[in-house]
Amino acid sequence: MPMRSVCLVAVVACLLFNSVAVFAQTPDLSHASLEELMNIKVYSASKYQQSSQAAPSLVTVVTADEIRKYGYRTLADILRSVGGFYITYDRNYSYVGVRGFNRPGDYNTRILLLIDGHRLNESVYGSSYVGSEALLDVDLIDRVEVIRGPTSSLYGTNAFFAVVNVIPKRAAQFENVELSTSLGSFGSYQGRATYGGNFGKANLLLSGTYYTSSGQDFFFPEYNHPATNNGIAHNTDDDRSRSFYGQLAFGNFTLRGAMVSREKGIPTGAFGTVFNNPANRTFESLRSFDAQYRVPKSRWDITLRGFHDLYSYDGRYLWSDPTLPDPILNIDGCRGEWWGGEGRVTHQFKAHNKVTAGVELRDDRREYQISYDLQPYWSYLDDHRSSSIWALYAQDEISLSPKLLLNLGFRHDQYSTFGGSTNPRGALIYQPYSSTAVKLLYGTAFRAPSTYELYYRSFVIKNNPDLVPETIRTFELVLEQKLERHFQLAISGYDNNIQKLISQTIDPTDGRSIFRNLGKVKSKGLEFELTAKWLSGLEGRASYNLQHTTDRATGEVLTNSPLHLAKLGVIVPVVSNKFFASLDSWYMSRRRTLSGSSVGGFAVLNASLLSRNLGRHTELSAGVYNLFDKSYADPGAEEHVQDALRQNGRNFRVKLTFRF
Repeated sequence: MPMRSVCLVAVVACLLFNSVAVFAQTPDLSHASLEELMNIKVYSASKYQQSSQAAPSLVTVVTADEIRKYGYRTLADILRSVGGFYITYDRNYSYVGVRGFNRPGDYNTRILLLIDGHRLNESVYGSSYVGSEALLDVDLIDRVEVIRGPTSSLYGTNAFFAVVNVIPKRAAQFENVELSTSLGSFGSYQGRATYGGNFGKANLLLSGTYYTSSGQDFFFPEYNHPATNNGIAHNTDDDRSRSFYGQLAFGNFTLRGAMVSREKGIPTGAFGTVFNNPANRTFESLRSFDAQYRVPKSRWDITLRGFHDLYSYDGRYLWSDPTLPDPILNIDGCRGEWWGGEGRVTHQFKAHNKVTAGVELRDDRREYQISYDLQPYWSYLDDHRSSSIWALYAQDEISLSPKLLLNLGFRHDQYSTFGGSTNPRGALIYQPYSSTAVKLLYGTAFRAPSTYELYYRSFVIKNNPDLVPETIRTFELVLEQKLERHFQLAISGYDNNIQKLISQTIDPTDGRSIFRNLGKVKSKGLEFELTAKWLSGLEGRASYNLQHTTDRATGEVLTNSPLHLAKLGVIVPVVSNKFFASLDSWYMSRRRTLSGSSVGGFAVLNASLLSRNLGRHTELSAGVYNLFDKSYADPGAEEHVQDALRQNGRNFRVKLTFRF
């Protein structure tokens, strides 16, 4: 670890623990308890409410209050703060790494993203979006539940390394009309208008958000030639998005609709496109409709859900052919449409046995991919497909004694394409004291090959319809311990074995890319997470991850896989319940790139201020990100000439919110 990085982390650590020491002497804090401040119920681990200590996995919850005080701008920012998670950004999409695994160019297919239990991974690429293209504005998030480990026993495909469930706010959490506007670096602007109202027994929430950014200019030495503007990408990093969210709740019935559309310029010259040309860009839209009816009774909890989602992607890529006088515009796109439903019942058998069982059906009625050159016209791909999935799952939580829980579950998914996959999960949870939980966890998961991996082809990529699902088997030991009144410690050790990993490789016979089941990966790690809270408003968190993820055939560490991750954060109430200051820092060790070299380790510090009740209805916040202007880079992917892609230097945001 570089000495400057060590110093930076040490400074933040001192701020955190010195602040803790000072506020711990405040007389009011003697009445605080972790049960009051930190015992948040979680839903996503078992599909019913339970304490985090009883959950059959290691769970982290990020609340709306933390999102505001730390100044998080996107879901990617939120996940970056979670122990064991890291984000890679290629100037187009944000990719989530978990426990040392984040293959360059992956589309977040190995995490399952939910919005209040509704799957958001789309049907063509299997991707989930966490950047400016995410479906939900972070101001509308009540909390984010992060479930580590394989959870295909409840959720099926994509629940490979983690499940991220975003719980939206309800209408009652807004005071009629709320308006928000923010300005930031790189010509960034965001505006939001939200309405929350009650109409008898009905609650209505409507919200719309607009975001735009001019982006930055970049110098890429790989393009340092007069023919490519001496390596300078100018006015090609722009970003624009629009989103809408609506929710109607009436008794036990909830109806949701959401949409997002985004346009993003690509400054990197990815996929062999003409460098420094604003024609290179991507367009995405996702529309989601969800209806849920829940009947909670004393011992029964019945939930029925129906959904209909649509996804579209259009990429415009300008490339040159030396035999033609003008560049050629390639249009690359897809359309996905899927609908289905879920029925689930949970029954409490006396005090010792809670059983959950459910069935899911999904019809991917449209899986359409296209790729063609516009002029002169040449078609590479015009592929129309459809598929279907049905699944059955069950879970049983058995109280063997007042101190010992046994949690057993399984799920079977049946695909119309490749067949079936059955995945179990087991957890033995020992709670010798109310403040202690020891969990022995076992689980398997699978990720079905996406329609893109199976059937996409172009002048640079070949299809491979013979792909089969990749699988993971995990053993994990977790200790969760409450310390005194204000601290909670979680320690986890895990062992992951991945088989039939789908990897993009180069076919030496023709130089084209192809997806194949080649990989066998071994991943071992230790995680430490400490959180602290007081009634005064002082709170902090610290985490450290030691992770070692290797290719079992070669013994080499995977690309884009850091050995060390460390994070520290502190929120200090400067003026009680009105003015807060926060520091948020993270360190990542060096990572190997595709070329076999590496990008260096680095530490980044963010600082934010939040003034609540500035006026009767006004809130002001400001944040400086990468405060010390640290220069760092993320590994590039197969489509990049660059081995590493530089990330943002120091930047800021100022935000003003009005409530009426």
